[in-house]
Formats: sequence, structure tokens, C-alpha cells
Amino acid sequence: MCKRPAYQGMKGWLVANKITQNDVAEVLDTTPNYINKKLNGTGADFKMSEARKMHESLGVPMAYFFEIQVPYKEQTEA
Repeated sequence: MCKRPAYQGMKGWLVANKITQNDVAEVLDTTPNYINKKLNGTGADFKMSEARKMHESLGVPMAYFFEIQVPYKEQTEA
């Protein structure tokens, strides 16, 4: 199974704003399981069309769709 970094910032934002995975699934006309996989890094990334819908309908900041998480041991100073 392919695993990529989870959308930690977005997950925190959703919790802070009392938006459930069911709410997101409803906006995107899909299942909560599909949303859970995307948020936790076991599914595909969000599509740009999904990002737009979430931003417009739920107010999710677009920056959360472009999070870059680099492990500390891989960070270097430029």
C-alpha cells in the first residue's frame, strides 16, 4: 500500500472548525471513507477541483492542499 504524508494541517483545521469528514464527503459527493484515505495519506491526493469545492463551500484554506513536509533528517540549508 502506498503511503504519503497526511494532510495534518488540514485535519487540524477541520477539527478546529467542527467540520467532519462526513461534511467534506457531502460537499464532494463521495464517501467518508474516500475522504479519510485522502486525509491520512493512504489514498490519492486531492484533485484541484476537489480543493476548489472544499475552499468555496467549507472555507478550507488553499494552502493546506500544498503542504510540504520534509523529514528533519532530509532538511538542508540552502
